[in-house]
Amino acid sequence: MKRSAQFWLRIAAAAFLGLIVCLVPAILFPFGLSLILAILLKPLADLFHRAARRAGAGRVPYDLWIAASFVVFAAALYVISAYVLVPFIKEFKEFAASVPGIIVNIQQAILRLETQYQLSAMPPEMKQLIANTLEKIGSYTLQLASVSVSAVFSFAGTMVELIIVPIITFYMIKKGGVFCRGFIRLFPAAYTEHLDGLFHEIHYVLSAYIRGQLTLCVLMALVVFIGMMVLGIPYPLVIGLLAGLVEMIPILGPIIGAVPPVLLGLTQGSGVMVKVILFYIVVQQLDSHLIMPKLMGSIINVHPVAIILGVLVGGHLYGIVGMMIAVPLLAVLQVVLKHMWFYDRYKAGQSKEDPS
Repeated sequence: MKRSAQFWLRIAAAAFLGLIVCLVPAILFPFGLSLILAILLKPLADLFHRAARRAGAGRVPYDLWIAASFVVFAAALYVISAYVLVPFIKEFKEFAASVPGIIVNIQQAILRLETQYQLSAMPPEMKQLIANTLEKIGSYTLQLASVSVSAVFSFAGTMVELIIVPIITFYMIKKGGVFCRGFIRLFPAAYTEHLDGLFHEIHYVLSAYIRGQLTLCVLMALVVFIGMMVLGIPYPLVIGLLAGLVEMIPILGPIIGAVPPVLLGLTQGSGVMVKVILFYIVVQQLDSHLIMPKLMGSIINVHPVAIILGVLVGGHLYGIVGMMIAVPLLAVLQVVLKHMWFYDRYKAGQSKEDPS
């Protein structure tokens, strides 16, 4: 089929955009962060706008309500920094300094368990494996917990990012649909309706996932923090925030987050360790069968095997961050794949419009 010059210009424009992303992947971070902030703040700006219209102030520019949502967000960041982040950094430094001693205490606790439960017949290879695992857990826990600190400040690595992220967020909230429609216009008019539906579905999935996951992380961090306080486990704030952080890693994350408190409980006795294990089992069952279905519903309908594969691939390519973004990327990929087989439908629709 002969293609027009306009068609090839559109293909070239789309390929050029893809080439820019491939050559300069760093630009994805400020745009991705702006997208997340826009998804979180737009409902707040819309709420202010609707309340103003009901109060008879409908002529107030929408820009003002976007600015008001920024003010609320900044105030929330200040409260979190003052009452959560600063105490967390202090407790994390104490935790990091005590990790070598904690590992020694864990090794001694394991020796006591061997004596108490007559496990001396354990093969030397198994003992060495346990010792090596403990060392890796200590270093991995430090790395994972430090992510929750560095992630807060990493986007502020340059002044340019501090400036452009709020600007991009503002325009995404105000005119986010303009960007999508401009991209859709690169393609033939016959596909406009389908692509518009595709982008709406992707936006719906991402919005629901980000809001639901954020709520779940905050709730999990709070529950684990209170549980560790009640059980008398040291460094409850570090463990709680670690639990909230790893909640973004599906399936494997809760298991990773449970290891440090279980080992800390072991240093206080096998009875405390059992209590911590039971606490995490109850919390994870509530999370999997009650909280997660309520927050997410059937939005993220990805097979568990595909999730595990995505998490492993993401971890191999981009570390912890790759594991965290694996599920939303899989959800978007699933939406795109679902919309790929539509050519026959369009062909049939076009033949009905043009009987000749």
